[in-house]
Amino acid sequence: MKKWIFLCLASFCLLTACEEETTTGDIYGVVTIKETAEPMRATGVELYLHNSLLLKTVTYDDGHYEFDNLQAGEYVLQVTASGYEDVSYNVVVEAGRTARADMQLVKANTHMTVHTLEMIDGQTFHGKYESEAVGNTGINTSASEVGFLLATSEDGLQQGERLVASFISHTATSSNGAGDFSAKKILPPGVWYYRAYATNVLGTAYGEVCSIEMKGLPVVTTLELTNLADNTATLNGTIDYVGDPPYYEKGFVYSAAFPTPTVNDPSDATTKVVVPGTDQRFSANISGLAADKTYYIRAYATNTTGTAYGDIKLIDSEWREYLALPTFKHGGQTYRIYPDLGDYFTWSQANTLCENLTYTGYDDWMLPSKDVLMTMYLYKYDIGGFWEERYWSSSNYNISSYRFYYYVDFEDGSLSTVTSGAYRVRPVRLEE
Repeated sequence: MKKWIFLCLASFCLLTACEEETTTGDIYGVVTIKETAEPMRATGVELYLHNSLLLKTVTYDDGHYEFDNLQAGEYVLQVTASGYEDVSYNVVVEAGRTARADMQLVKANTHMTVHTLEMIDGQTFHGKYESEAVGNTGINTSASEVGFLLATSEDGLQQGERLVASFISHTATSSNGAGDFSAKKILPPGVWYYRAYATNVLGTAYGEVCSIEMKGLPVVTTLELTNLADNTATLNGTIDYVGDPPYYEKGFVYSAAFPTPTVNDPSDATTKVVVPGTDQRFSANISGLAADKTYYIRAYATNTTGTAYGDIKLIDSEWREYLALPTFKHGGQTYRIYPDLGDYFTWSQANTLCENLTYTGYDDWMLPSKDVLMTMYLYKYDIGGFWEERYWSSSNYNISSYRFYYYVDFEDGSLSTVTSGAYRVRPVRLEE
């Protein structure tokens, strides 16, 4: 009898334990990109109960996620990923079961196209974007932020460093926009992955994924030449990354014979100028330049791994003409001014002419903003070459269906707006 009672009690305890083990359930799912079926790695997944956030997790490399030991009931899953539309999913958890909840993300339509451009000097990231109007919705699709994502692996880009960039040129209207942008960062040695992005009110769009291998070489920038005269010039450069191991020699090489001079060229074809000292920003004065020759110049730095070079700078007839163009300062920045384009243009024609202007290799000429143009008026006699007439600025705005454009009258310095007209143009570019 006692044995029978003991067996009954043992059976009751086992049944009770089983009941306790089956009061909870699990959720398992995979998050993928709808267009490609690729798994979304390291993507946040949130679990809500009664409209309150209960748990958070992230997806694994294969895109799967898990929530374990959940009380039976109705839950809501939510996935939010930059560049994709938010996804919500209702799921019912049953005791003793695993609910399957796969979710697909659809890329958000930002009405923007972004491109990641090649990284040439190992430190400057370049990108560009274009956006389009969304019908007559009044939504402004112009980018409010641009930049780059950086990581040591392609999969880690979304969680990597976000490097906010500055616009080199930017045209933004009340409905769309376009622009080139860049940012600088010294990357340590290793393989780096990066891609451009642009964000507007509709979301974030991304450019192509690119990679670059940074070795232990220094990173060098050849700066603009200064003090250029008939046969002399000042060469300027900077060491942006000293290298690993650090550089032991720096300077310049220039040649009229080789378009890409090196420290190993024959001395009768390329001149090497070693700059002593430990300053990472350095200069050297050179002389004996022939006025009828083109010289190719670049800074260099050498460590035990090898020699790194900056971009090529030219001294030629066009460059001499460029340096002869007047400059002025506005807001602490220096602007170079192109001659009057010599005719009267509509605002659209003027803007297009500036955007398409290339001179001495610079293609970032632009119409001056209204504030810059007002400064140009204040220094019009120092700058020279102005007519006592109206000049276009790049500044404009919309009221209802009308576009208004700013101009400055160089007779009296008045700033006004019009919806149409044909005025004169002086392109400018921002000096580096």
